[in-house]
Amino acid sequence: MEPGSGDADIENILNIRHLSIDNAENNFSKKTAAKSGRPRAKIFSTELTNCLALDCEFVGIGPHGKEHMLARVSIVNERAEVILDTYVKPQKAVIDYRTEISGIRPELMAEGQDYGAVRETVKLLLQGRILVGHALKNDLLVLNLRHPRNMTRDTSRYHPIARRIRALGTPSLKSLSKLILGEEIQIGTHDSVQDATATMKIYLIFQEEWEKSMRKSSTHRYRHR
Repeated sequence: MEPGSGDADIENILNIRHLSIDNAENNFSKKTAAKSGRPRAKIFSTELTNCLALDCEFVGIGPHGKEHMLARVSIVNERAEVILDTYVKPQKAVIDYRTEISGIRPELMAEGQDYGAVRETVKLLLQGRILVGHALKNDLLVLNLRHPRNMTRDTSRYHPIARRIRALGTPSLKSLSKLILGEEIQIGTHDSVQDATATMKIYLIFQEEWEKSMRKSSTHRYRHR
């Protein structure tokens, strides 16, 4: 799956009048852009479920390319349907595209969306929803976004998941996918759609137990105020 650009699509999704976020059915209303022949952002007309999984790909900036900059962002819903998948134009000079890991190439970012538009789109989509992901701190940092802690489900930080695979430290998403889902991911370059899908599948396996623990924690905090 190769996302690209498509200004009409991104404008549609940013326009609240074309999103049925507040209605009972909680679905996108689709407005199809005319075909341009250029690579297009993969923005789909599909259901905005209560939980959305996010994953990003980064490139390196700053001294020796050690700092992260957003290059691609993908969001899937509870049925692993793609809500958003797009490359992002560089905001600063790229020192290392990390192509062998990220799959990002200069021409893909050059055809991507404006960072500000992507950030606002992600912010709008996640508003009021449970955010699922792996090591979400990094994704939110490059997006310059915050999400309520009680609405965040990070598969790298939920101890029952680590215990399931007997991980001694923080488990990688690759190991979680193999040992819990029986699926091999990140063979060669990473794919943010594939990674977001894996985190959503893992979350759904633990969802009942996880949400019960969140409710218990919330009740405990309330009683001790």
